[in-house]
Amino acid sequence: MPLTLSGSGPRLVALLLAASGLLQAWGGKGHRIISGTMLRTLPPPLKAWYAGREDFLRDHASDPDAWRNHDRKEGPRHFLDAEIYGGADKVPYAIAEAIQQVGSAEFIANGQVTWIIQDRWKDLVEAFQAGDPEKIVFATATLGHYVGDAHVPLHSTKNHDGEETGQKGVHSRWESGLVERYIVEAELEVRPAKLDGEVLKSPWRWLRDSYALVPKLLADDRAADRTTPPEARGVRRGGAYWAIFWDSQGATVKQQLQRSAEDLGDLVLTAWVRAGKPVPKS
Repeated sequence: MPLTLSGSGPRLVALLLAASGLLQAWGGKGHRIISGTMLRTLPPPLKAWYAGREDFLRDHASDPDAWRNHDRKEGPRHFLDAEIYGGADKVPYAIAEAIQQVGSAEFIANGQVTWIIQDRWKDLVEAFQAGDPEKIVFATATLGHYVGDAHVPLHSTKNHDGEETGQKGVHSRWESGLVERYIVEAELEVRPAKLDGEVLKSPWRWLRDSYALVPKLLADDRAADRTTPPEARGVRRGGAYWAIFWDSQGATVKQQLQRSAEDLGDLVLTAWVRAGKPVPKS
């Protein structure tokens, strides 16, 4: 169901403005990698819809981040603070239940990425039913962005950027700094796409998995930061920091990128099958 603002007021506006400033998940490179790698998971009849449009898919993978510049409601669509519900395993599936539990203002301000993925998947089903290649590719790019966001551990917690643990900047260091420095798309390995029998519940599983990765991520950042002089931490990290952080978190970064691509492939395949397996017009 569409998400709308209710009970607007100064507190809600302030919360939304704060949320809209959330750091961009995966950065441009990461989102492009997720979209491009996803194509490798698709069977030939489905992949045909994307033939000749691969660059468009990649180029629009980060569009939702740009939308935040003119839509104050966009920021919270990229994350979900699990703590407000008592933890990732307690986040309700139903919007009505979530709002009843925490109130509409807190529901909106603390993120809705799981429900947004549901909505954008339905958009993709409709695009396949319409048989419009441009709509299909754009809907896939948009869906892929939120799927990628759901796989970023720091998008599952209110400690988005290490504010609560004195680790400001850890968000971008993990999902942009490590990706930019070390990730090579061709080295990522992904399985073939498979039908997702619980397509509308899977985002909650991804959220739980991401949330479980937060403690070690923060601990590894602190350990790597022991190489950084206190006076330099607000400016930049040196080579020793990046080497140590990659050694401890590199496998997790690759895992989450691969899972993002695989899970996106599953959603695309399931949407195509739900739409009746349409074929492009020759």
